[in-house]
This record gives sequence, structure tokens and C-alpha cells, in this order.
Amino acid sequence: MAAAPPASASVAAVEAASDLGYLLKPLHWAAIMRHPRSPGGSDLLFRLCTLVFATVCFTFFCSQIVVMCREGTADLDVFTLALSVADTTAIWLVRLLHIAVRERDFQRLALQVGQDFAEFLSADDVPVLLARGRTVRRFTLTYISLGVAFSACWLVSPVSPDGLPFILALPYDVSTTLGYTVTWVYCTVDTVHVVVMTMVFDSFNISLIAQLRMQLSLLNRKIVSLGKENSSRPLDSLQSTDYRDVYYQLEKCVLHHQAILRNADLLERCLSGMLLGQSISIGSVACFQMFQVALSADGLQQIGKFGFYLFAMLAELFIYCWFGDDLITESENLALAAYDAVTSLQGCPVSIKKSLLLLMHRAQRPLRITAGGFFPLSRESFVAVVNVSYSFFAILRNFKDEQD
Repeated sequence: MAAAPPASASVAAVEAASDLGYLLKPLHWAAIMRHPRSPGGSDLLFRLCTLVFATVCFTFFCSQIVVMCREGTADLDVFTLALSVADTTAIWLVRLLHIAVRERDFQRLALQVGQDFAEFLSADDVPVLLARGRTVRRFTLTYISLGVAFSACWLVSPVSPDGLPFILALPYDVSTTLGYTVTWVYCTVDTVHVVVMTMVFDSFNISLIAQLRMQLSLLNRKIVSLGKENSSRPLDSLQSTDYRDVYYQLEKCVLHHQAILRNADLLERCLSGMLLGQSISIGSVACFQMFQVALSADGLQQIGKFGFYLFAMLAELFIYCWFGDDLITESENLALAAYDAVTSLQGCPVSIKKSLLLLMHRAQRPLRITAGGFFPLSRESFVAVVNVSYSFFAILRNFKDEQD
């Protein structure tokens, strides 16, 4: 017999296995997105904190624009660095606005496993969720740690003549101890909020993608099991009690698949536009940083600093493409599992096989996360973005060679 819907204790185990609190808490503390289970607090205070951090980032962006206008292209080192930093800061400001608009949807997705999938999961599924959840958690924590290390290396490596990690246009003198200290703290706050929190939010998003992939994998396993367990049953009437269990299992599989589709569609709506802007931003920054590393960086320290910048930008896009590709592959595997189940259930009533065929037909359109609907986030699209960035880098390099 099929496992009954999980009791409250099992629901709690499912929620614990899929808990994203380790990512939601820093997002809440940084005033980026409220924790969906945080105790009631002042919404106005939270928004004021968000406005303060956004103001810091915006003034930093304006400072980079002033540097570009003031210095021009006479010094390509300064210009490309300011352009890259301004680009990264601008896309983060856009993401902050996007998160504020879509906050309720992100909060719902954070609780999707416990709220939308718990009724379809058996006690045997909890250890699988725990094991895969730990794997994703280790990956995301490693990714965030790299972001922290990158930020620390950047902050201790001076670029400007004043010994600051950025070239800034400021309305006060930074040569004094107080001015330098205030400016360094200002740079630190902006770097942590833009770089580290970007990686935390990226980790939150790829964890949501990984959760959907886990659900597809569990559903895949149940459909395969359904086919194997009932492949040898003789043909019987639609009213046969022997098939009540099969009908029940199949109904749960169909409802489970529909829940996955709803959440995947919501995640696509939440991420699609943001990922398009992010892909364009990362592609352009990668081009500028390759140019800076190859031609303009002076000394091993500078090469290492700009190389870290390039690595961080590419890693940010790569993790979306990696997990997005896994989601596509698991969706395709579901279609194959449904096909195998149909061929195995030759003795079952026609209605059962029709239901499986409908599920297979829908699964043939794989779930995917796209960049504004223009292209899916996959490993192939990552290579394509890098190739485009390299092409523009080659154009810039040839232009500089002609100028020299």
C-alpha cells in the first residue's frame, strides 16, 4: 500500500530537511529580505534599514560615475575598473528593488517543501532530502566563503594613491586619519553588502532550484517504483479493488508533479528578468576584467586582485547555469520514467496508462530557469556568455593595439 500522508512529526522532519534559515537569516540581518518566520517587527524600521544600505550603494555608484567622467579614457586602468565597479553596484541596486517587489513570492518559495510538497513525501524520502540538502548546503557555504575571502583580499589591496581599495570621488579630504578611516569603513560596508550578500542571495536561489530538482528526483523514483511493482498484474476491470492502490499512487504522483510545476513557474517569474540583467552585467564585467588582467594590470598584486574580481563574476553566473542544467536534466529523466512505466503497465486499465501518458507529455517540456525568456540557464549558455565576453575582449585589445 502507498504510504499515508505524513503526520505532523514527519512534516516537521521534511521542513527541517529543507530549512534555508542559514541563508534567510543573513538576508534578514542585511535588510535585504525579511525572514518568512521572523517574529513580528516594524516593517517601517526594516525598510528604513534597507534604504540606508541602498543609499550607501547608490552613493558608491555615483562616485564611480564621477570618476569615469573626471578621468575619461586617458587612463584605461582607472576607467575600466570604475566601469566594472559601477556595473556591479548598479545591478545590485536593481536586484534590491526586484527583491522588495517579489519578497512575498520569495518567502513562499523558501517554505515550498514544507507547505507544498510535504503531503506527497513519505518517511523514506526524508533521509534523501537530508543527504541532498547537506550537499547543497556545503556547496553554498563554500561559495559564500569564497565571496568573503574575495572581499577581504580586495579590501586589503590598495588601488588608489590614497591607499584605498577603490578609486573614489569624495567631497572631503581622505589624507587625514579620520577621513581615511571613514572612507575605508564606507568601502567595507559597500563591498560586503554588494559582493557577500549577492552570493548569499545567489545561494538562496540555487537552493530553491535544487529543491525542485530533488522533488523531481523523488517523483521520478516513485513513478519507476509504480511501474515495477505493478508490471506483472493481469488485466482487470476499472472497478477492481486490486487497482485502487495504483490509482491512489498515480493520483499522488500527478498532484506532486503539478505542485512542482506551480513552484517552478513561480521561481521562473521571480528570477527571469533579474537573471537577464545579471547575465548581461556579468558578461560585460568579465570582458572589462579580462582586458584589465591581460593588458592593464601592473604587478602581481593587481593581476591577482582583478583576477579575483573576474573569477567571482563568472562563478556567480556559473552556479545558476550548473543547477539550472541539473533541473533540465531531471525533468527530462521524468519523461523517460513515465514512458517506462507506461510500457511496464500493459495489464493495467487504459485510464491509468492515459494519465501516465499525459504526465509524460507535459514532462517532455523540461522545467528550466531562463534569462528573461531569451535563453535557459544551462552549461551551454554559460559557455556562450563567456565566448561573447571573450569576443568583445578581443575587440578591445585590438583597439588598444591600434591606438598604441
